[in-house]
Amino acid sequence: MKVSEIAVILDQAKLPALTREQLHELARSDAGKGFGLALRAFAAGDVAQRDALEATVRAVDPRVRATLRGLGASAALDELVAIARVEQRRFFDAVEAIAQRSTRAAGARRYLVELGVVPALTSSPAAERAAPPYYSFHIFGSSAALCISEACTRKGNQHTVQIEGTIALGGAGGRRAFDWPNKITVQLTVQECYQLLALLENKLRSLKFDGHGREHDKSLWIEFQDSHYFVRLIQRNRTAVSVPVSAVDAIPIVSLLYKQLLANEPHLAVSHIQTMTDRLASMTEAMLTRGVRR
Repeated sequence: MKVSEIAVILDQAKLPALTREQLHELARSDAGKGFGLALRAFAAGDVAQRDALEATVRAVDPRVRATLRGLGASAALDELVAIARVEQRRFFDAVEAIAQRSTRAAGARRYLVELGVVPALTSSPAAERAAPPYYSFHIFGSSAALCISEACTRKGNQHTVQIEGTIALGGAGGRRAFDWPNKITVQLTVQECYQLLALLENKLRSLKFDGHGREHDKSLWIEFQDSHYFVRLIQRNRTAVSVPVSAVDAIPIVSLLYKQLLANEPHLAVSHIQTMTDRLASMTEAMLTRGVRR
């Protein structure tokens, strides 16, 4: 297959093009054979092959390789691609957390150690227990998906929650693929965490958080619709991400919100936070009522 043909297929999959050096490295490996098969299958309409393409493209990314080498990884390309195809986004999120030296880096490294990708650090059991966990989970809709994860604010290093969303890629049949490289990300403020908790405990009907992102062009809108919650991520000049969230799927979000808020205020109990969200909901409803009367 010609380099130009590969570039066209990767562009159709909304993935970055590979350099000739990267393609030559793949051609010399077993991973290259699987990559070629996935390219042809995707070009023939098998959209589920996008996950395999993304895993390979990101595995040969020089930044990913450099981060792993810095951790002492010695895995060959074939092994990295095989792991990436199984673990998918979680693997690359862990590498990114370490590269950015985020608060999730310690837990991300433990995850890579468990995979056998990087060697374990020699540290005390107490230090291992103190390291923050790397925790995230997904909620899938028919046309979009969400990733909910723990996070810490850059300013003040406070525990919070991050919500990412992306749309499903077109195509028929097979396992659904989602456009995670072009996700919309909103990191909640601590105050917004309290508000979201109030909504998910059915104390508020709807919320909208505006002005997120470096360009202040992102919004998160959530509404309680009796049988489910409706989540909508919006960014200027982008396709909005809309996902219905069932009551069952909302439970881990509520649990994570309590975990993060209690981590910020360890002297509080769950009952204290519930009292705060009761008061918050009551005052919010009162403000809305006054606004309607005016």
